[in-house]
Amino acid sequence: MWPDLEQKIVAALPRDERFAGGFTVMRATTGRDAVSSDAPAQRRPQVLAGEGGLWGAVLSAFFKGVINDVGSPSTRESIEDPAVRPKRQQRNASFFGGWDSLAGQWLAAAQPRSRAGLVTAVVLTDKQLRFVYVPSRRLTGRLGDTVELGASFSRDSLTWTRRRNTALDVQFGFSDGSWGTVVVAPEEDFLKAFPGTLGHEEPIP
Repeated sequence: MWPDLEQKIVAALPRDERFAGGFTVMRATTGRDAVSSDAPAQRRPQVLAGEGGLWGAVLSAFFKGVINDVGSPSTRESIEDPAVRPKRQQRNASFFGGWDSLAGQWLAAAQPRSRAGLVTAVVLTDKQLRFVYVPSRRLTGRLGDTVELGASFSRDSLTWTRRRNTALDVQFGFSDGSWGTVVVAPEEDFLKAFPGTLGHEEPIP
């Protein structure tokens, strides 16, 4: 995590939480299977509402079109039935669990809606895993001053991490049996936080 981003995040954390690392995330770019990791629009949080303005809204619409940010997952098969889980494991699926599951909530938080360009980070503190959103100019990458804290998860709720493939797509597995996939970066920051991450040739737990 680059120094100015880390500095802004540390300053925004509650006083009783200690920063212990972090990395940025975005929606998975591979593995659009029968049930993808793309969260439905109504599940994705609206963030940084005061940023962007009209010009930001125009740019936001343009870039969503460029990256096909439609957030419309297929639901051709059940993803909550425990009987389906072994099949999803064997298929190396990008997502298992309903949108109310821990993985569903994680994926929604990782795919926020905003008029402004933004950086989405997962921050580890001594107490929890927390999503944090920081505005970033789309053309220059310059960070804004606003920092918005998002959904948080107990560190105990995340039970495993696994590379889904040879790219930066990583599955995050939770204590309720669900998992979901996001892209992580920088890789070294992620591995520093989760050194026990499983390789893509190892089975899903």
